[in-house]
Amino acid sequence: MKKQEPKNVARLQNEYTKSKTLQAHREQKKTRKTRMRVTIILLIGSFVIIFFTLKIFLNMQSISKMESEKQQAEMTLKETKKEQELLRIQVKRLEDEDYVAKLARSQYYLSKDNEIIFSFPEDNAAKVIEEVKQKETKVRKSES
Repeated sequence: MKKQEPKNVARLQNEYTKSKTLQAHREQKKTRKTRMRVTIILLIGSFVIIFFTLKIFLNMQSISKMESEKQQAEMTLKETKKEQELLRIQVKRLEDEDYVAKLARSQYYLSKDNEIIFSFPEDNAAKVIEEVKQKETKVRKSES
């Protein structure tokens, strides 16, 4: 705020008053420049802080997204390992000739020489139930 000078006081026009007036003017300009610099520095600092805060927030979101993807990948890996172990067991079984022969007889109604095969409705029902279970597991795997 500017000081208001009284109107009924006359100014002296000498060297001392001129120098004091000039000095006061310079101090006001210096004060304005200092305030302007502080304001600019605070604005720039605020923008930098906001920028880095936004970056940190976005990075935290991407990290949480990656964590969820990691958990999903770990679950898929576990399921795949289980399936791989089941396939290994099945491969070991299929290497056994007796098991292959038994499997061929039960599923494809193959027979040995001079052997007669009788098909009962219960056998077919078991086969249908097994096929439905296999389809369900395929659907579950395709959904996940």
